[in-house]
Amino acid sequence: MTSFSRAFAAVVFSSLLAAPALAVDGFSMQQPDTSYYEQAARGEALAPEASMTTDGAAAGGLPSSLYVVDAAGGVTYRSLGDGAWQVDVAVARRPHERVDAVYDLVLALPLPVGSHSNAWRIEPRLGPSAKAKPIVYGGERVVLKRNVPLESAWLPVLVGASEGLPDLSRSGYAWTLWDAIVRYDASAGATLEAFGTFGYSADARVVAPDAENPDNAAYVITWIPTLEAVPPFAIRLDVVGGKE
Repeated sequence: MTSFSRAFAAVVFSSLLAAPALAVDGFSMQQPDTSYYEQAARGEALAPEASMTTDGAAAGGLPSSLYVVDAAGGVTYRSLGDGAWQVDVAVARRPHERVDAVYDLVLALPLPVGSHSNAWRIEPRLGPSAKAKPIVYGGERVVLKRNVPLESAWLPVLVGASEGLPDLSRSGYAWTLWDAIVRYDASAGATLEAFGTFGYSADARVVAPDAENPDNAAYVITWIPTLEAVPPFAIRLDVVGGKE
């Protein structure tokens, strides 16, 4: 693991240890035996198979709000020089959802307007970077792919909403959505965590998002489309010491 990776991990996990427990409607992120959808699904009808459209959106419509949990990881932007950048996304340990359903796993990631990349996919991994392994969940390797149709349909509903995503229209950055459909895996254990990286190129004048601005963050969203009345569960990933 590089010195940067060790420092990044230390900042992320120390911020978690310092964070107070978040509890809403009896749900606490410090209870490893409890998950959001176990609480939220009580009394709700839940089909084991979700009805999905080809772009990963629910056939019954798109949610306009999120249930957001803070301090569960971090995102770092660092310049590699000559307009090349890398964004590192880390999701710290959290309870594994244990509702038997099909989930749409969505990463909402701000990238500079007009940025480019040769590969629009992010592969979550687990373990020290030198020995990190791809995450296999439900028997399949998890790969998050850029989903432009979902962006076109969902972002107009979600951005700027009181319980949605911040409006980044004046920041020089714009939301991108990456997703994968995953099926519940009972063998995954009590907790989940992961990290991933993505490289892109941008205008030489681009700077990293200000870590002090609360609007600058990424979100990992898990969503059971068959629970239409339950807001998707979103882990907020604050910018950790943006590097230029």
